[in-house]
Amino acid sequence: MQFITGTNRREGGIPYKWLVVIVVIFGSFMSILDQTVVNNALPRLQTAFGVDFNSLQWVITAYTLTQGVVTPTTAFFANRLGTKRFYVIALAFFTLGSALCGIAWNLPSLILFRVVQAIGGATLFPLAITLLFTEFPPQQRGLATGILSVSALMAPAIGPTFGGYIVTYADWPLIFYINVPVGIIAIVMALLLLREHTSASRVYFDLPGFVFAAIGLTAILYAISNATISGWSSPYIILTLIGGLCALLLFVFIELNTSRRGKQPLVDVRLFANGPFLSSNIANALISFGFFGSLILFPIYTQELRGLDAFQSGLLTLPLPFTAVLAAIIGGRIVDRFGPRVVLFPGLVFMGLSTWQLALITPTTSYTWFLLILALRGLGLGCLLQPLTVSALAKVPQSQYAQASSLNTVIRFVFTSLGIAILATVVQSRATVYTSDLAHQVGLTSHATLALIKQQGLNLALHDAFWLALVAFLVAFLAVGFIRVQKQRPQVKDAALEPAAQIVSE
Repeated sequence: MQFITGTNRREGGIPYKWLVVIVVIFGSFMSILDQTVVNNALPRLQTAFGVDFNSLQWVITAYTLTQGVVTPTTAFFANRLGTKRFYVIALAFFTLGSALCGIAWNLPSLILFRVVQAIGGATLFPLAITLLFTEFPPQQRGLATGILSVSALMAPAIGPTFGGYIVTYADWPLIFYINVPVGIIAIVMALLLLREHTSASRVYFDLPGFVFAAIGLTAILYAISNATISGWSSPYIILTLIGGLCALLLFVFIELNTSRRGKQPLVDVRLFANGPFLSSNIANALISFGFFGSLILFPIYTQELRGLDAFQSGLLTLPLPFTAVLAAIIGGRIVDRFGPRVVLFPGLVFMGLSTWQLALITPTTSYTWFLLILALRGLGLGCLLQPLTVSALAKVPQSQYAQASSLNTVIRFVFTSLGIAILATVVQSRATVYTSDLAHQVGLTSHATLALIKQQGLNLALHDAFWLALVAFLVAFLAVGFIRVQKQRPQVKDAALEPAAQIVSE
């Protein structure tokens, strides 16, 4: 197999690797934005389709389940079709799915079109990481992933604001239609600017592995998504979780056996024998649980306790993405010079301090202080996501970038879903307990007093949820301590100034 390194220049003098960055930012931004922008539109969709909220949850659940099934296939299709061709196909599916969602005439059609959308969106981010790590030398990957983090960090924070604006001032189809022109631009750029990378070896599709991975991930994500509705103690939820875990255990045995027979597994679980990959993904799971899972708590605080509308609630969270982007860009350069742990430890300190303060907020907390807490939280996030990606792939062979990055993505959204379900359950159950205890202490009260008791009970329940998130960050701190990645020394003084293209045989 032959490939062209990222130091190659195109006509006009722009290094090819930077063109790759420009192209993949579009796709990764769209796929991540769409995971959060729909949340604030759920009440409007409920009215438009005349359905109950539990049925409407499938708009999000179907997207998540499809991602869980499709993401592990990234490596196979990237090797079989080529990274460029598969990236364009993924963009096309996502763009087509977005357009179809906008014309959905009822809830079943919207759920079906969300599945189409998720088929494309599931692979966009792992493919972006694969393309970047193929072109950038080890000593520049921190900067590359830091720039990619601009899209990965801005999208989930802008999503609620954008969705809130549409809910307040426009109609819901715009949430999906906005992806169409961006997707078309991304497809054209990918066709014109990206170079193809294909595998010279024959690629084997691991059908048994795919079947058990699909069953296991679908069962687990379905149970997690419905736990807040049916309850964690529901026999149906417990049996579904156990069945999913058993399917994933069989999947691991199948993948190990496939590897021993010299064939290409769907997911090479032997990657977890790689120390930095294992430690980084343990931290990745805990941070996804604590941060992305707790995003569901902010609308509860801002809208139910502070009385803001969806758009105002979204605007209040804007400091987070801006400080996150700043930290990611600066942190990327630091990672390249000193290694990931120098950035990861401060990031977890920032995240822990902000979570501690969120566990103490009240309905009378000043908005200025709340904005400062979110800004600090953004600094923490910006110091965590891209250094963890760099450390996870630091000792992974180039031939396994697609597998490693897709596995990293699966872990992130599985634990995000787990975080959302558990933290939402904590708020619901603890709010009921606190409200009951407070009402019992006060005795018979007026309607106004009862409303204050419910508000206080909800506030105390939010405190419990943030304390649980803080525990996850503390354990992640320990996991980061086990990451051992030496900083990468450049083999040339300035790779960006290398003349001409260099052909490297593999």
